[in-house]
Parts: sequence; C-alpha cells; structure tokens
Amino acid sequence: MNQRHLVSVWNPAYAVDAMDAHVQVLLSRAADHRAGKLEEDDVYVWWGRVRSKNREGGLPHLADVLALDDQIQAETPTYLFLTDYRSLYVADVGEVTVDDVRARDGERAAMPSYYKDLECDAWFRIWDIRRLVADDTLAVVEELKTLLNVRYHNHPVSLYGGITELPLIVERQTDVDWFGDRAELTEGRLWAETDAELRGESARISSDLRDNLFGRRLWQALNPATRTFLASAEAVLRTRREDPVFDFSGPAIQLAKAVEVEANDLVFGFARRALAEKAPGARTIHVDGRTLDLGRPVPFQTLGTIKRLLTEEPILGNALKISAQLRHTFLTDPYKLPAELGRVQELRNPAAHTGLVAGESVLRLRERLLGIGCHGVMSQMAEVKVLHE
Repeated sequence: MNQRHLVSVWNPAYAVDAMDAHVQVLLSRAADHRAGKLEEDDVYVWWGRVRSKNREGGLPHLADVLALDDQIQAETPTYLFLTDYRSLYVADVGEVTVDDVRARDGERAAMPSYYKDLECDAWFRIWDIRRLVADDTLAVVEELKTLLNVRYHNHPVSLYGGITELPLIVERQTDVDWFGDRAELTEGRLWAETDAELRGESARISSDLRDNLFGRRLWQALNPATRTFLASAEAVLRTRREDPVFDFSGPAIQLAKAVEVEANDLVFGFARRALAEKAPGARTIHVDGRTLDLGRPVPFQTLGTIKRLLTEEPILGNALKISAQLRHTFLTDPYKLPAELGRVQELRNPAAHTGLVAGESVLRLRERLLGIGCHGVMSQMAEVKVLHE
C-alpha cells in the first residue's frame, strides 16, 4: 500500500477560529516544555473528528482511517491536511484512535476547550501544524489537486464536490516530508511556532508578491516554505529598508533559506525523475562520507553542498539534463545556478555567524532574487517547474 494521508475540513461554528485554538494549545505546550514543565513527548494537541448531529450511524470508512495508525507505528510520516476552504494546513499525526481520549488522565489540557460537549468519531494526536496556504481559496484548490482521493477512484481531491465522507483518505504521487526539515529551516522549533511569528503583514505581502510580481502560476510552483520565507523577508525589508542602524541579518537568512529550499526541491526533484529506475551504481554519489541515492528522496542539503554537487558530480548534472529534456535552461546550465547559489552563500554565511549584515547588500540580493530590474532567480526556478509539469 502506498503512503496514505487524510484530508478534513474544520467547522468555524465550533470556535471563533478552530485552527487557531489548536495551534494555541500546541504553542503553549511547546513553551511549557522549554520552561521544563513538560517532557518533549508531551508537546502535542488532539484534533477530534466531530460527529455531525444530523448523521445516523458511524463513518463508513472508519476502519480504513484507523488503519493509518499502523502506518504511523511503522514510523511512516502520516499527515492530516486541514482546510476551511480559504486556508490550508498540514498536521504531523502521531496517533489515530477511536478511543475517547478525554477519559485519559491529563488529556483535556492537550485540546481546545470546545471539545467538552462534542461527540467525535476519531481522535488524532498532532505533533506539529504547518500552514501551507493563507487566505487564498484558489491556492487551496491547486494544492489539494496534488492529493488523490483513494475512495473516489484516485481522482485528485476537489474542493467543490469532492469533500464528502470526511476525513478523505488520500495518496500523493510524490510524497513530501513536510516536517523533516525543521532542523535546517526552523532551528528545530515547531513549524507552528515559526508560522505564528510570520503571520499578519507577511500574509498580505505574500498575496502582493503573488498578484503583482510572480503571477499566480509561478508563485504556486514555489515550495510553500519558499513562499513563506520570501514573504517574511519582504515584509521586514519594506518597512526597514531606510533604517541605517537596522541589522539586516534576519531577512538575509530568510532570503537564503528561500533559495535553499527551492534549490533542494528543484535539483533533487528533477534528478529523482531521471534516476528513479536506474541501477543503484548509476544513481549514487558520496557527500562528506555519506552515500546519497539520487533516485530516491534526498535529505535536505545546504547551499554549499548543492553548489559543489552541481559543479563536481557528473551523475547529477547529466540527470538534470535528461530530466529537463533541454540542454540549456536555468537548471542545466553548469554555471548559472551554482553562481546564484554562491552569491546567496556569500551573504548568508556572515549573517548566520556574525549577525551583522548591511542593508545595501541584502537589498541587492533581494532585487536579484525577486527580479526587480532583472529576470529574477526565484522566477527562473519556478519557470523550470512549470515548463516541465
């Protein structure tokens, strides 16, 4: 059986914002862990599949939903995608149970209070929650299309007409490890904590970048984390660009992370397309004493490592040319992408280590990445994805 996940919808009638209520519980427990009040394994929140008062009988596919717990126990990443049609989140699921967890000691503190008088068909223990789309229904529609509804002949999930028998059981043609990159991108913190810091102005900036710079198709082609870091950096730069004493290391690091995420996504995603069916000897390379199988998902790599692999590993370079089916694109040119990664690396290293970066340098990088007065690096990376959809 392929890796399976779930899709559900939260009902705004249960709380002013049901998603915020769950995130707040998760953030509070994360803070308690840092204060020494909770063990790390106690940082979670329960999500209940609320039973409709108008439904008679149980969920027809409840056994299939509960079967995902076996997948979890086998340490296979399992996700619950949650939407209110305007926004989309992905949750890292640690347990699926039909038991009423409210009867367990101390578990009521690990859920929003509004569950007190509600009946639930099943409960999901959530380790982390990550925002994929904010206030953009069309983007939610596009993101859900990447998921295939198992109980509906593996058709792509349709936001209108296909949201029945919740939670949906879904598969994805190419699975994404939504939470495996926290060490590199969030300094080990929960994605819920990072998202909480990037709300507000950055959400407005994200819409502006999509509508007035990239265009919807290219913006949607970028990795959700790429979009998050670009919008967050831009929100700071637009308000502090004229401040002569401001330390620009924060937006510098966020811009670098955006490039790093997209480079991992682009380079190793295209390499996997070309090499998945090759023999192991034709698709493995050695990096810092480790063996990387380019025909399978590759662990997150740094800017410096990707740059070096692009210039020194012929297996990777040839795989990109085969996969892209073009000999001269932004992705396959042996000089273009490595040169851009080098420029970002030159700025990121001082920002990460000394913490002091001049605004002029960051603003020049911003112009090059976003395409202000030039053909932007991020747009070119997105164009390669769109060209080979």
